[in-house]
Amino acid sequence: MMTRAVGTVLRKTDRQRWSDPRSLEAWWEPRTRQAAALVPMGSRVIEFGAGNRLLERHLHPSCSYVASDLVDRGVGTIVCDLNRRPLPDLGSGTFDVAVLMGVLEYLVDVPATVEWLSRSVPTCVVSYVCVESKRRSMEGLYEKAGRMAQGWMNHYRPDELRTLFSVHGLSTEHEQRWGNNRLFVLSRRAQASDPCSGDAATVCS
Repeated sequence: MMTRAVGTVLRKTDRQRWSDPRSLEAWWEPRTRQAAALVPMGSRVIEFGAGNRLLERHLHPSCSYVASDLVDRGVGTIVCDLNRRPLPDLGSGTFDVAVLMGVLEYLVDVPATVEWLSRSVPTCVVSYVCVESKRRSMEGLYEKAGRMAQGWMNHYRPDELRTLFSVHGLSTEHEQRWGNNRLFVLSRRAQASDPCSGDAATVCS
């Protein structure tokens, strides 16, 4: 736990933690399976924070898959630390979908990363544990302390996260809960109007 907190204070990726296979939790698989179900058939997919590449196993066979992570996760891995600049050039039209499961929480500069993603892919499938308590409340302070103890470097409420993607042209197409996570599908295909109106989002709160 101390290592996680130190990483947060230093505002840098905990490379030691994520290079250790024991840090890859088995309980993540149901979340990954649910995310795979949100990826359209025939998509060219890149997964950031690929870990043990569980997503690759659950995607529809018509999809192609490229892993990206801090360390080599197998054939074709794009080794990339999203907290270091410059971010790699993914090429225009190379990928249809970027998947980030439990990754955004560990990023120092989420807005810059979202802007970069918006230039590279038309759709993102993202999981994120949103802040649920009120700002400047005792409950909020405890929640933030707990997040920092996990090594999380940012603290977005659901509406703030939707807006962050929306300002870069990726509107909420679908949203659902998975435990304390929210799964988002954010796409340039979605309506650019209020993401909580009509069919733009399955769950908004």
